Amino acid sequence: MLRIVTFKLEEELLEEVDKYAQSKKLTRSDVIRLALLNLLSNKKQRLSREY
Repeated sequence: MLRIVTFKLEEELLEEVDKYAQSKKLTRSDVIRLALLNLLSNKKQRLSREY
């Protein structure tokens, strides 16, 4: 189940997100979701290499 989350972004960053979404035929939410998944995946990989 997807939940609605509200947060603030700088106007320039939001414009970049929208440009990327349009170029890839994704929604704004898709781009943000993918970016967060990528960030968290990379964090887990770094942590597992440290131990």
